[in-house]
Amino acid sequence: MGIAPATRPGLRRDPLTFPSACLSRAPPVARSVAVSPPALLPEPLRLPRGSVRGGIAVVVTATYGYLLILGTTVPTVVLNAVVVVVAFYFGSHATATPPRSPTAPPPPHRPRLVRALLLLGFLGLAGWFLWHNPTPSGIPSALTAVLEVLGGYVGGYVVSWLVHRRAHTSPLRKRLATFFRDATAIGALALTGYICYALATNQVSAFAGKAEDALSLVVTFYFGSRVIGH
Repeated sequence: MGIAPATRPGLRRDPLTFPSACLSRAPPVARSVAVSPPALLPEPLRLPRGSVRGGIAVVVTATYGYLLILGTTVPTVVLNAVVVVVAFYFGSHATATPPRSPTAPPPPHRPRLVRALLLLGFLGLAGWFLWHNPTPSGIPSALTAVLEVLGGYVGGYVVSWLVHRRAHTSPLRKRLATFFRDATAIGALALTGYICYALATNQVSAFAGKAEDALSLVVTFYFGSRVIGH
């Protein structure tokens, strides 16, 4: 027979008292249920990603080049479509890679093939016209407008790449890259505001009639420089 433990005189055991081991147990936690990611919608016509817009870009650009070679007037809608194509395939929004979660699928490849075809096509058109007339006036104005947009993007991209490629190797290079970003931002804002004011008030004499070209170069150069600056 066991012997009950002795208690001190004058003390009573509370019948509601539970052992400390029972109080230390944590309540059961429900197991987390793995949620499967939502199914991605299929690509249009089940083609590889970017095939449809790449085909549209090639068709529009080919039509634009064909009209230029024939010497006919390029419709405004075709010229605007080509500018949109250039802005999409060479702009900062298209070339920047958005952040993604570790569980997300890898991002699709950038449209390098379409971009290379467009670049070679525009340069080929410029070379063809310069071969027949080796003067700047030999390039049609419709092609000059597109080359200005393309040149601004590429120029800003190259300059920004040269500045940012080793920006994190030393504090001095980091300060130089920061100064470049601040200087280009201030210059782009100032020039854009001044050129727009000159166009709105019909004061284009300061640019010798090239205010539209200057505005195009400033805007596209800054947007191209932000590709590497992200």
